[in-house]
Amino acid sequence: MTRLKIAPLHPSLGAEVAGVDLSRPIDSPTREALSQALAEHLALVFRGQTLTPAQYLAAASAFGPPMEQHYSQHNMPDFPLIGMIWHRNGQLPAEQWHTDHTNRERPPAATILYGVEIPSAGGGTSVANMRAAYVALPEDERRRLDSLKTYNSLDSGKTDTRQEDREKYGKTIEHPMVRTHPVHGSRAVYFHISKATHIEGMAPEASRAYMAELIERMIRPEIVYHHVWRKGDVLVIDDRATMHRAHGDYDRSQSRVLWRVIVEGDRPRLV
Repeated sequence: MTRLKIAPLHPSLGAEVAGVDLSRPIDSPTREALSQALAEHLALVFRGQTLTPAQYLAAASAFGPPMEQHYSQHNMPDFPLIGMIWHRNGQLPAEQWHTDHTNRERPPAATILYGVEIPSAGGGTSVANMRAAYVALPEDERRRLDSLKTYNSLDSGKTDTRQEDREKYGKTIEHPMVRTHPVHGSRAVYFHISKATHIEGMAPEASRAYMAELIERMIRPEIVYHHVWRKGDVLVIDDRATMHRAHGDYDRSQSRVLWRVIVEGDRPRLV
């Protein structure tokens, strides 16, 4: 087993992992240790990595089987399980708080980002601890959230989504608004405001207003880790108990290129 060194980066979440070269095969005990570290810290940072696409996919699989992404127009041509985040590819930074691909029956356990080209300033990624957000809510509101469900589909506002992706991934999926982490056993608030068509028993407009108000109230600086990118960073985000967002505050004449892999998780449930 690789000897891991794990150093917390923020009081609420986030840890830097040293002692792992992600370009090399990861043995089973190390995979288990990384899975436990992710469940505990919710965001893991590996510095100074140099990865080919094949090595990156192999490293990502330590956290689960890589799954298809439903914006296939942004996939790497020879490695379609790798998404390319690059503004010159027609993408806008995902600056709204969200958790990835909630329109899947088994949405991602983790989103894994690799910093390939990094601007000189700005362009960071923030991650919020939705486990801490849940605990901080009043008890009566936690009980209410425990009883609610969202219905999820592809974002209606995305105009460049391919028709084949709409047909493949556009059916409505039901998820609880609070889910139990399958490794850690804790509860966390769980939804994607632009993929949730509505909350059960609420109209779409009222649903969006409630989710927006929840995000505004819950996500405070004390539960947010802000990642300042360096070239060669790998950031692993636990999608089962966090939300994350990109920051578009960088010079668009410079390149910000991240590779993204998402890995399949469990069907969300509350126990």
